[in-house]
Amino acid sequence: MPLAHISLPVSSLSSSTTFYTALLAPLNYGIYLQVEGAVGLGPKYGAPDFWLHHCPKASEGEKEGVSKTHVCFAASSQKQVKAFYEAGLKAGGKDNGKPGERDYTKGYYAAYILDLEGNNLECLYYQPLWLSALQYGPTVLGAAAVAAVAWWGGKAGWGL
Repeated sequence: MPLAHISLPVSSLSSSTTFYTALLAPLNYGIYLQVEGAVGLGPKYGAPDFWLHHCPKASEGEKEGVSKTHVCFAASSQKQVKAFYEAGLKAGGKDNGKPGERDYTKGYYAAYILDLEGNNLECLYYQPLWLSALQYGPTVLGAAAVAAVAWWGGKAGWGL
């Protein structure tokens, strides 16, 4: 299963964004998306596969690491996402988000497990709306075409 994206915790989002933007520029990476507390970088004409998320340093007396590294694995179906989630729980991981569609974008179906060290592991199946339309479009258009021919044939007296 290939990686879909990875997210590193950083104490200064602005400094890290400046650093990684310069570092990854030779690889044609740039800022793809900025949301509150996170920046997604990706190759030109690609998708954000490298994320930075703000994670303040622990102050004295606090637990270390408010948020750890985030790794997302790509799945080929919702069934695979569910199997990943169940296997993670069985192996000793902790639930960090049951399988289901997320509100990030339509068609984003994911599950989250915390590993034994507290790292956030995601499994993602993403089918954008335009791809769903391409898959179901021929069926819908085909049925509409058959109906149109039947209607027109009936008007023409073909006895369909």
